Amino acid sequence: MRVIGYLKGETGARIFSDYLYVKGVECQLERESGDQFAVWVHSEEMLEPARRMLEEFGANPGDPKFAAEGSKAAAMRQAAAANDEAYQKRVRGRSETINVLNRGGFGKLTIATIVVCVGIFLLMEVNDRLWGLCFYWLSISNFKASGGGIGLPEVLQGQVWRVITPILMHGSFIHIFFNLWWFKDLGGILEWRLGWKSLLALIGIIAIGSNLAQYYTTGPAFLGISGVVFGLLGFIWMKGKYDPDFGLQLPQVVVFMMLLWLVLGYTGVLDRSVGKIANTAHSAGLVMGMLCAFLPIWGAKK
Repeated sequence: MRVIGYLKGETGARIFSDYLYVKGVECQLERESGDQFAVWVHSEEMLEPARRMLEEFGANPGDPKFAAEGSKAAAMRQAAAANDEAYQKRVRGRSETINVLNRGGFGKLTIATIVVCVGIFLLMEVNDRLWGLCFYWLSISNFKASGGGIGLPEVLQGQVWRVITPILMHGSFIHIFFNLWWFKDLGGILEWRLGWKSLLALIGIIAIGSNLAQYYTTGPAFLGISGVVFGLLGFIWMKGKYDPDFGLQLPQVVVFMMLLWLVLGYTGVLDRSVGKIANTAHSAGLVMGMLCAFLPIWGAKK
């Protein structure tokens, strides 16, 4: 930014400043002493054109063409301010993320999923017979306990719900508590942002991908919604990085904790405190969620 000259009188200085603005020259007035104002031009490329306009103005400041641009300049500044305000509303900074997440509340799909998970958990806790019965009908398969090319015999026979329903079962109180705690926040904000139908589709895609990956790795002996939770985290993470208009971002500390938990799961140090962890479901869910974020089908709910 450099000074191109000086003008006497505030009225004349403002008239010339408006004239420059309309002509596409960003400038700034600075009072020097008394009634004298320095004219600063922001862009180096516009210095020479601005100097020529200043010479023209100095030669004939009363020319009507200069004063006529005042109202146009005011309208242009007002429009620029409105555009900036609209942009700030669309793009939320990282410091606002937690408040935005808390604003999501409970949507009907989020509540229904939590209620079903809790209901199934309580039913399975009644006795071993009910536990086995629930697992028999909700697990991805009842054939073989080891991983490998097992196939999906029940699904191929029409029991298609099995590729999703393992997410509704949980093995312990601590397991279901932390899974549903995260699901409440992530599912709630995404339901608020996308609508329940889009969230349902997203949960279904992530559940199928994470369940199949875990099944073909370790067999059917797994349960829990944590793969979906990692998928929702991955979805918001990628949306926040590459789609600022989406309006949601994850704080770096949340991303770090998510990846740390994923790595610790593979080391086996968490098995003693929370039980056997479906690590493949976590990894696959995270990847599925990240990939889903780039599909052009998640239109935000108005």
